[in-house]
Formats: sequence, structure tokens, C-alpha cells
Amino acid sequence: MALATLRKGAARTFGLILVALLVVSFAIWGIADIFTGYGQQTLIEVGDTEISPQDYQRAQQDVLRTMSQDAGRALSLQEARAAGLDQRVLERLVGGAAVDTHASHLGLSISDEALLEQIMKDPSFQDGAGNFSPLAFQSALRNIGLSEGAYLQTLREQTLRRQLLVTVGEVASSPKAVIDALNRFNEERRILKYVLVPKSAAEAPGDPTEEDLKAYYDNHKAAFTKPEYRKVGLIAVTPETVRDELNITEADVKAMYETKKDTLGKAETRHVQQIALPSKEEAEKVAAKIAAGTDFVEAAKELGLSESDIDLGTVAKKDLADSVVAEEAFKLEKDEVSKPVTGKLGGVVLLRVTEITPGKIPTFEEAKDGIEKDLVKERASGAIFDMHDKVEDELASGATLEETAGKLKLDYVVVDQVDRTGAKPDGTQLEAPAQKELLNGVFATDAGIENDPIDARDEGVVWYEVLGITPETLQPFDEVRSEVEKGWRAEATRNQVKTYTDKLISQLNSGSKTLEGVASDLGQEVLPTSALKRDDITVNVLPPAVQQAFTLPKGGYGSAASGVDEGRIVFQVDDIVEPPEVDPRALKQLGARIGLLYSEDIIAEYFSELEQTYGVKINRQALARLTGTGEAP
Repeated sequence: MALATLRKGAARTFGLILVALLVVSFAIWGIADIFTGYGQQTLIEVGDTEISPQDYQRAQQDVLRTMSQDAGRALSLQEARAAGLDQRVLERLVGGAAVDTHASHLGLSISDEALLEQIMKDPSFQDGAGNFSPLAFQSALRNIGLSEGAYLQTLREQTLRRQLLVTVGEVASSPKAVIDALNRFNEERRILKYVLVPKSAAEAPGDPTEEDLKAYYDNHKAAFTKPEYRKVGLIAVTPETVRDELNITEADVKAMYETKKDTLGKAETRHVQQIALPSKEEAEKVAAKIAAGTDFVEAAKELGLSESDIDLGTVAKKDLADSVVAEEAFKLEKDEVSKPVTGKLGGVVLLRVTEITPGKIPTFEEAKDGIEKDLVKERASGAIFDMHDKVEDELASGATLEETAGKLKLDYVVVDQVDRTGAKPDGTQLEAPAQKELLNGVFATDAGIENDPIDARDEGVVWYEVLGITPETLQPFDEVRSEVEKGWRAEATRNQVKTYTDKLISQLNSGSKTLEGVASDLGQEVLPTSALKRDDITVNVLPPAVQQAFTLPKGGYGSAASGVDEGRIVFQVDDIVEPPEVDPRALKQLGARIGLLYSEDIIAEYFSELEQTYGVKINRQALARLTGTGEAP
């Protein structure tokens, strides 16, 4: 709900997690519905709880706001629908109504006194002294567009739902055996040793017959299917589009260059060594010893410091946290030792610079183009906003996108064919502002539909329309015969190598060969791995090999693809590293995680029972009209 934003941290974490599981659980067991006629005011029925179109619109705005917050920008309705807005709204409404119906049948309620106490304690409604502020309360309600009565009703529902779900989802402490098993699953490690088996080790496959190729084609049709393409018309209003309206002069560019030139190009870097000392007096003693001929590093070692202890690495001036130390370090000549330097926090150090790499600040002519582009972006927002309004006015008057572009002297770009990834049939990529969001919108709409523009942030605004759709097309066998043969040979080679390594595994398991002997026969080495967890990978040892290793005992043999030119590896589980004992803090966290999993299962069962008990009826035609889809979401 919108109230979640207002009431951050005010409710118990466990309760909030269970409320979130409400939607998850409905997603797990689905929403059955009965297609029946309803009055205009009823959109959904769950038992005797009714949901109206107004309820749906309020929930839709709330979910849209949440999705926009997650995305870090305001999403258009079109973009949110492409990301699953309609289903999320439906799940929230049905889930909430199911819990409300059950609470009503149980005779549960929240008293006005309890609600008042909750509001009074909410930090969102308190002043600087921690007291309830009526002004803060009213301001918050205005921000979310709710009246006091509507807020109280929503808060009552939310609180009751949370209390009921907390009760249903509460579980006893997790059994130690389960915790131990989960800890072993997560923390046990396997150390492998392996041999690379190149594809040349196995017998090469022969030439395929026509039947072989056609069978491969029939079994891999997806690989020879052209993706769905869409023909798209675009208007992009970008900073470059409005550049001529900004009146940026050479003087403007020079002024920005002078302001930013120290941050342009490559900064000077220095390799800095630092000996930290307890006082200025001690620093002076060490400085005198160095001046008398003791090497800087040797002086540090006499103080019990290693060379790595005094090495700050190669740094730019901005990388040194203490600005006083940074200033002194960047005054020194190469191999010069500083006088004692007292830093901002009072620590005393001696510094030496062993290497200096000069920085380079670009000239105005070198930086001019980049500076001008930055200046255009910085000043373009107002002109883009004005052009946005002009385009929208034209479209609202009934003009097409192409007509609008012609009237406003904008480029109307037609992309003849583009797939979901932005690729064109010739292998080139679509280039457009906010490309990911644009493609999502293009493939979420249909031909002839007017769509909301895409806000490309500092890249501008993009309007788009789908002009045509070319469905996925399976390419005829004769057209892709060479690609089919190439695929067949790669698969046949993999099969040959697997047959060869399977034979090696049998010989290793019988004891007639050793891993070292296999390596010698192949002219390879036996290579070790680090201790691997179940989800780790390393060079040549990919997830299938790691997963297989965790099914084998110590000393067991296995084989898997290496990812190198159809080759494989043959490996042995060299050692099993038992998981460490779980410390009390981690044990508590692990128990909580298992408890949450139990709670999720319990709540999923709870909602399944609610569905069977009360039934869920959705007026799909009314819902389609409300969402503007023309069909069930």
C-alpha cells in the first residue's frame, strides 16, 4: 500500500515479510476465477468481500509508484504493464480480500484506540521532539492523496492482515538437524584435480547423411528460427535535437572548460610509502636516521613494519584520505623523504615517493567537443520539455506521429525490422535513447496502438509506434543447410568426446588407470582447483562439473564439458572440506532463514485453503476494459 512508504520501520520486520509473502503465495498457487456477470461496481469477489473498479485504480497507482521507486525513475503506465503491473495489482487485491474475508468470518477487528496509538507512535507523523504532529500527519496524507477516513480504513486493513499473517506464519524454532543440513549444503567445499581432454583425443565423427542433417534440423528448430521482428516509427527529442535553441557560445564552452579542466584527462599519480609514528619527536628521530644514510624501508623494518605495511600504492592526490598528507606527498621529488607531517587527525607520518607518473590536462581544443556536449545536456531540459508539450498537443489533436514530426521539423525515423534485443537482420544494432525501455515498450504493444512516450532522462524523450509485425519464422532446411551441418558436427564431436571420457571414467573406477596416467597419455598435466562451494566455478571447471562433484565421495571420478572447443575434463574429488562450526550469530541468522521458508510454505497452504473455502470470482471483461487491454491480463 502507499502507506508502506509512510510507515517505514514502524512495523515488525517479520510481519512485513509475511505481508509480502501474501502476494508471493498467490503467485505460487494461482488465482482461479469464475466468468460470471457482475454489477458495474463489482470487479472481483472473494467470498463476501467485493472489490470495485475504484479499488483497482487505487491499488494500480500504488503498485505503479512502488515499481517506479524500484526502477529509480517514474515509469509510464505502458512500461509498468510490460513489467507485470496488471498481474501484481490483481494478486495484491485478491490476496488482501481473501485475508479480509477470513478475518471477518473469525470476528477479528482492530479497535479505534489501537489505531490511534499506532498513528501517534509512527515516526513519520512526529516532530523533531518526537511528539505527534497533526501538521506532519495532514501533510503526509496530502502527499499520498488520501483522506483521513480513507487512511484509517487502509491502516485498519493493513494492521489486521499483518496480525493474521504473523499468527498463521509463526513457526517453532528450526530443528537443529535442518540447520546442520543447510549449513553443510551451503558451506561444504570440494577440492578437485582434473585433466583437460581436448576434442582431438576422441575419434572424429564421419560425414553426416542427409537423414542425419534433417534429424538435427528437426530437433533444433529454435536455432534456425528467425525471431519476431517489428517495424517501428520513432521520434526522439534529444539534447542534440534542441541544440540550436540553446545559443551556446564559444565563451560558454571556455568558461566551463576553466571550471572543469582539473577534473579532465589523467591525474598525476605517485607511488607513496608512509611510516606512521606515535609522535613528532619519534618521527624526527627516524627522519634523522634516514638522513644519516639508513634506507627508508630498513628504518621501517627496525620499527617492526614490513614493506607492505608502509606501501600506500600508486595513487592520485584525491585517493589519499588525509588532505594534509596528500598535499605534502605531492610536493616531494622522486625518492625524497618528507619532514614529519602531522595529518588532520593528529597522526604523524614520514613520506617517500618512489615513482611519479605525470598527469595530463587536455587543451581547450582537445576537450572542446566533450565540454560542448556536456553543456548541451545540462541546458537542454527546458527546451526538451517545451518540445514534449508541442508533440503531445499535436498528437492530442489527432495528428499521426509522422505528421507531427513533419509539422515540428523533427526526424521521423522508421526502423524496418528490429528484434527484442535491438538486433536488425543485417546484424547491426538499433541505436536510440533509453533503448532497453524502448524495446520493452515496442514488444509490449501492438500495431496501430498509441503509446505513452519513453522518458529517456538526460537523453530526452522518445515517441514510438509499431507499424508492422513479422512473426517468428522457421527458415527452410535448404536455406540453412550449412549451419545445420556445422551444428551437427559440433554435437557429434561432443558426443564422441563424451564417449571417450566415459570409457576413461570406467578405467579409473576399475583401477586400471590413474588420473596421472590419463594426463601422461594425453600430454596434459593434472591441474588442481581451490576449495569450491556448490555455486563456485573456476577455469575449465564449470557448474555441471561442480554440481557433479558434490554427488561423489572423496576419490570419486567424474567428467564434464570444459567449455573449451568441445573438449571435456576428467576429474577426481581430491578432498572434501567439512563446513566450519556455525558461530552463534550465524546460527541465529540461519535459523531465521529456515523459519522464513517454513512460513512461506505455511502461508501458501493457507491461501490455497482460502481459495477453496471462499472462491475467487473475477469479471474478466470488466477488468480488460479497465486495463485497456481488450483481453484478460
